[in-house]
Amino acid sequence: MNPEPRQQAARAWRGTRGFAVGRLLFWLLLAGWAAISWQLTDVPARAMRSRINDLSVIPGAGLIMRDPTGVFYHVNNAGRARAIFPELAPPVYDEVCLDCTLVTGEQLSQTNEFCIAGSQKSLPRLEFELPCHTWAPLGEGHKVLAFCMFIVPLLVFWVVRAVLQRVGTPRPAAG
Repeated sequence: MNPEPRQQAARAWRGTRGFAVGRLLFWLLLAGWAAISWQLTDVPARAMRSRINDLSVIPGAGLIMRDPTGVFYHVNNAGRARAIFPELAPPVYDEVCLDCTLVTGEQLSQTNEFCIAGSQKSLPRLEFELPCHTWAPLGEGHKVLAFCMFIVPLLVFWVVRAVLQRVGTPRPAAG
């Protein structure tokens, strides 16, 4: 049995130098599209609300501390505190947290009862959520947006290509 003429032509073309150049061009375009996707999603990602687990990486954001009774406090740079969990106190920093211990970012990431949220544009201004509704940690939203922007056009391309190949392929005559 002889393969179809289309398959024979494809096999012959894959052995040519043009196929290697086309493959290289494809991968270069793919790498370029990845870089463009990353750059285009930078601005919208800065406006996205993100979960902040480690306040020590944000200058001027303060600290999260916990007293022996289990109340969490946000301590500003002046050393004044306000309760944030289990009840969110008004944004007035008038308490002093004397017996408090530092809460690490790892400990904060393990709870969904409350969280700290903010956007990169508005830092060091923070918002506290009870319970936590923000899904992505700071910096992860940009990766998700960039991946979606990168992959969606590729998926559309492959689907359109498959449909066009299916429509363009002649069907054998019934008989």
